[in-house]
Amino acid sequence: MKRSVVVILLSLLGVFFSQCKDSKEVEQTTEVPTPSEQSSITPTEEEVEEKEVIYGTYEGKFPWTEEGEDMEILQVSAQIKEGNKYVYRVISSTGTHHEEGEWELEQDRLYLREDEYSAAHAFLVKEGKLYFLDSEGDVVNEHESGDYILVKK
Repeated sequence: MKRSVVVILLSLLGVFFSQCKDSKEVEQTTEVPTPSEQSSITPTEEEVEEKEVIYGTYEGKFPWTEEGEDMEILQVSAQIKEGNKYVYRVISSTGTHHEEGEWELEQDRLYLREDEYSAAHAFLVKEGKLYFLDSEGDVVNEHESGDYILVKK
């Protein structure tokens, strides 16, 4: 019996000392990004130019109707600024809605977000215009004349 206890204690001590030894031999390494990883971190000239092209003020009209009320035309403007900041303004018969936040460009899609918790206003960027997108990512009234389109001024 004593022999079993001694063997168990020696085994536990061996494990303990090997763990202590392993924890002291931690080697610090730094990872250097490969050229392909670096290119995804640093924006390319095309990406910088693409962002510069969208800077500016866009304006348009959005038809709007609420249940039981007449249709109203909303005056909408979006000012896309450097530093990924934007100002979004909607003027209606009841007043003005003013919103500021950050924008994000993913390929040809522009997303305006007031904060990380709010839903984004989504647009398709095409030929100096912003086409309003619905919740499924489709252009709203794509074949209508000027509805839901913001034109760069």
